[in-house]
Formats: sequence, C-alpha cells, structure tokens
Amino acid sequence: MTAESDGAMPGRTDVFGRYALAGRRYKRLLGGNFMRLPEAELQAFGERMAVDSREITLADLRELFSGDWRERLTGAWLAGFGMRVEVRDVISRLLLEQADRHAGKGHCFALMRFGSMVDADTLARHLDRSLGRLDLRADQPWALGALLVLDENLKTNYSAEFIQRDGVWDRWVRAGESALYTPSQMKAEMQSWSSFAESATRQ
Repeated sequence: MTAESDGAMPGRTDVFGRYALAGRRYKRLLGGNFMRLPEAELQAFGERMAVDSREITLADLRELFSGDWRERLTGAWLAGFGMRVEVRDVISRLLLEQADRHAGKGHCFALMRFGSMVDADTLARHLDRSLGRLDLRADQPWALGALLVLDENLKTNYSAEFIQRDGVWDRWVRAGESALYTPSQMKAEMQSWSSFAESATRQ
C-alpha cells in the first residue's frame, strides 16, 4: 500500500495526513528507521519533528492516539520529542493494554523521554506482564532498553528483577525463534533515540 493510498483510506483524517503521512513520517518512525537516513535528511527530519511536537495542539495529539497504530506511533514520538507529559496517561494506558506491537515502541520512547519514576514504574509493570507471555514477540526489548536508560538517569534499579541470570528476560529470549538484542544493545539504541530528540529540540 502506498503512502498516497494510505491518505485516501476511508476514516483517515487531516491530522493523520499532516502529522503521520507527510514525508512518510510514520514509516520512518517505525522501529527507528529514521536513524539510517543520510545526515542532512536526518537533521531535517529532526527539525520537522521538533517543530511539530511543539505546535501540535493537545486535541490533535489526542486524536492521533484514537487512531490505528500509524497515528498512535506518530503521536507517541511527537509527545516524546516535545515532552508533552499531558498525554502520559493515554500513552501509559496503551502500553499496559499492549494495544499493538508497532506503536508500543513509540510509547516506550515517550515514557523514557518523560523520565520520571512514574514512567519507569509503567515500563516495569509492562515488562512484568508481557515477559511472562513467551509467545508475545512485541515491544519488550524496547521497553527494557527504555527502563535501563531510566534506571541510569534516576539512580533506580527497576530492571534488576528482569535481567538477573536465568530470569524472565532470559527465558523470554530463549523462547523466540529469531535473534534478539541484548539488554545493553537495547539500552544503547534507546539512548540514541533520546539523544537525537534532545539534540533536535535544542536547535
């Protein structure tokens, strides 16, 4: 399905067109694909994200969260970029509900950016619920990476119970069929996303 046909789908809104579809944004946000852009394109992408994250209204932001994974993913990244903590409640709820695997990575990013004990607690609760589901291969690595970043920043130890030797993380990894990132790799990836947002919003 092309970006143009996405925009023409029944039920799509102007908010979707402006914030998720424009510049193929949601496709670039998916899994942090934007990080592989050439340097000049990456800078322009970050600048546009920073502007939109500041200028989007709360009503439009909440409308994104009422859509499908494309809108939710975009809304989470905009909220994280702009530190829009007024939507923390909806992001936390969607993550804990495990609403969808694609947008969940964006929810983890946003909570990491918000950076409070409340956000760390939400990520820990999400991992506590989801790592026991060995068949669920979704956003757990990104949630763990985000939690590890917050543990370092907050001087907390929420992640310890998950990554102890032969603990729930190891069991979840062994149950999968494909190679997964290690906790340290996921922490580095999530930190790179946060650093990119921090740099873009300082411009």
